[in-house]
Amino acid sequence: MAKQDIGDLEQIRLRIESWLQEKLSNAQDLRLDTLKFPEESGESSVTLLMTAHWAGDTGRFVCRMKPLHSEVFDSHDLLLQYQLMTIIAEHGIAAPTMVGYESDETLIGSDFYIMHFVDGQIPTDNPPYAFGSWVTELTDDERQRMWGNGLQALSAIHSIDIRDYDLPSLPRSGVGQSPVQHEIDKFVELINDELQESLPPVLFEALDYVKANAPKDCVSRLCWGDSRVGNIIWQGVTPVAVIDWEMASLADPLMDVSWWYWIDYINSVGLGAERLGGLPDRPELYQQWHALTGLSIANSDYYDLFNVVRYCIILERKFAAMKAAGMGSIDNFTVPFVAEMLAVCQSD
Repeated sequence: MAKQDIGDLEQIRLRIESWLQEKLSNAQDLRLDTLKFPEESGESSVTLLMTAHWAGDTGRFVCRMKPLHSEVFDSHDLLLQYQLMTIIAEHGIAAPTMVGYESDETLIGSDFYIMHFVDGQIPTDNPPYAFGSWVTELTDDERQRMWGNGLQALSAIHSIDIRDYDLPSLPRSGVGQSPVQHEIDKFVELINDELQESLPPVLFEALDYVKANAPKDCVSRLCWGDSRVGNIIWQGVTPVAVIDWEMASLADPLMDVSWWYWIDYINSVGLGAERLGGLPDRPELYQQWHALTGLSIANSDYYDLFNVVRYCIILERKFAAMKAAGMGSIDNFTVPFVAEMLAVCQSD
């Protein structure tokens, strides 16, 4: 799904080529090679990989732009993504070096930003890395250190005082609301008429619980949103760039930790694979994050339910788009986890 229809790639290449010549010093006569899409990752915003040559030098870059047609989210705040990666770099968190953001949508059909390419490996989405990848080739001890290093990066994100920055477009809840209310509203709005028919009754029962029990006794911090190992570029077991900030918001950071766990778990166990050795279970993961941040994990069951609900809705929108494209129907493999976590929450 990384390759997307975005129009005339040659015209886009020529216009980015001119844009880069203006942004980079000493880059006269810059020439871009053919633009490429990543093959194994990339599910939402368009990612273009490019190599530039100028004055005897060579550089690799990445462009991010909006898709013509979005399978999941209708809006893509590229400026916010650019700003957040700039901010985390200021706090010593691994991030790509940013080249610049362009707001003029007439250049290539979308606003966009460009960053320097970061050399490393990304755990694959297609197929999920648990089914055979460089991650499965690590030892249990190496995966344990990888997960720990990733959790440290996540905890560092949660330590940023985002009030120091002017980010009016960063999604957040209203005064007096639960810090997660804006996320609830966002995902309720994603359920269109088609999904009303296709989603199972247990999803709506779970969503009713989520709406009725949104916690207010929690902190509100910068949240990465799509917090998962597949959104980190790694060199060995060390994070060298935290990327993909489409789902960022101001919310309870425990939601990030829960998402970190469930995306891995559902895309392994939920698809019939054994979970990889060396990875912490849920209680252990939450205790590790608590030790790093000192923040409460009292509402972890709630966020576990909300996150499997969120993922169920995301996948159902993806599957609906695939069906419309003639790719057949796919059963939503998150549904058993929705039922499981709803039962847990209702028994608390």
